[in-house]
Amino acid sequence: MEKGQQEVFVREGFWEEIEVASRKYAHVIMIATKPDIIKQAPLYLELKSRKELVILVHTGQHYDYNLSKWVLDEFGMVVDVNLNIFWPIHKKFSLVIERLWDFLVKLNTEYQKIPVPYVHWDTLTATTADKAAFLNKFAVVHVEAWIRTLTPKKEFFVKLFEDYEAWKFDFEVYYKSLQDESIYEKGSIEPFPEQFDTRWIEASTWFYAAPVELAAKNLLEEWFCDDRIKVTWNTISDAIKISQTKVKTSKAFEIYPNMKWKDFIFVTLHRRENTEKKERFLALYYGLKKLVKEWVYVCFLALHASEWAIDEYGLRKDLEQLIKDHSTNFAYWPALAHHHEVIDMISKAWAVVTDSWSMQEEANIVNTPCVTLRFWSDRAETLLAWTNVIAPPVNSNLIADIIKWAIGNKNMKKGNLYGENVSEKIVDEVTGILQSDGKLFRFDDERLGLVKYINFRI
Repeated sequence: MEKGQQEVFVREGFWEEIEVASRKYAHVIMIATKPDIIKQAPLYLELKSRKELVILVHTGQHYDYNLSKWVLDEFGMVVDVNLNIFWPIHKKFSLVIERLWDFLVKLNTEYQKIPVPYVHWDTLTATTADKAAFLNKFAVVHVEAWIRTLTPKKEFFVKLFEDYEAWKFDFEVYYKSLQDESIYEKGSIEPFPEQFDTRWIEASTWFYAAPVELAAKNLLEEWFCDDRIKVTWNTISDAIKISQTKVKTSKAFEIYPNMKWKDFIFVTLHRRENTEKKERFLALYYGLKKLVKEWVYVCFLALHASEWAIDEYGLRKDLEQLIKDHSTNFAYWPALAHHHEVIDMISKAWAVVTDSWSMQEEANIVNTPCVTLRFWSDRAETLLAWTNVIAPPVNSNLIADIIKWAIGNKNMKKGNLYGENVSEKIVDEVTGILQSDGKLFRFDDERLGLVKYINFRI
């Protein structure tokens, strides 16, 4: 079947179950990417445990088995609907809106259920699912609302690079300077296109589940309604708690045996702005190669984007030689399929080195120092709390030096920033609103409590 002919998949017996379901509200959990699934899983499980009507909708944004199916199985999640969207990216945008729109309308008009969609984070799925819902007056719950990038200002970076070239660079000074809020500015378009996605979601949201105080503060500064903004913390804490119970079954160190009992760094590299810009990727690649050649233990996950860049920039032979020459301290292999295996490895790593947003959170929760391979962070709370440090993708030697400084650094182990029992808090808040107001969506006469004053009599 051609991708353009793919149709929406609906689990067998699904509509029959909806028809006899007694619940008025249908909690529609939207998933798409591997991190989406991991972070929405605790909400799905919490709603299921309360006997709510829960519908799991996978858009198909990530259709690779390693990126989706194994994690679904790991958390015991059963997909009810797969929208089966497909490339290119503009087609994905339009198909989610069109196909989810049709599904929500059918759910509401034919089966008299009020959809309550939960969109997560800053994904393509989140910023299209919310439009399909909002335009039908079904406001969304935004899980992990207000994910914004904070970027150090130009003068900060100029001083950094000039000091480094002049042998005046001080790691402790640099590290501490990242904790000064005044050095940052807002407005970056990176990560691309996720910064576009997350800003676009907020206007269609009627419950903001803020992952940290910083997010709630900034939502208020952007003039969103304060009665629907709650610091519920981050569901990744709940997901990690689940995964930690399964670590004993992990086969991660069977896949990476040369990392077992070693002081290794765990590396992931996949951001578009890093892999699709040759200069950035080369700076990062040769920074990591420098560490390998200095006999640092490096576990580098082979993700689709980094694999593409390695081939695109003619690095395959160089990488293969590096693997051959450093088989004792270098591992390069495809991504781990299970979340508990990732947690097993990063819990034992001496540093996480990544351009992933979620891994900055995970490193914090398992108390592992993190180095972010970007100019910025969309998890700025980790920088301000001293658990994370930026290694800008410019100078290979500086990147390697920052990573070496962070390895095993006890000052970067500060404890969990993201709370506990997060899914329970979110579900309590949402069901409380539904019980009191009957719905999430509201016009201003409802929001301001003016309905009782409406008088159309002459």
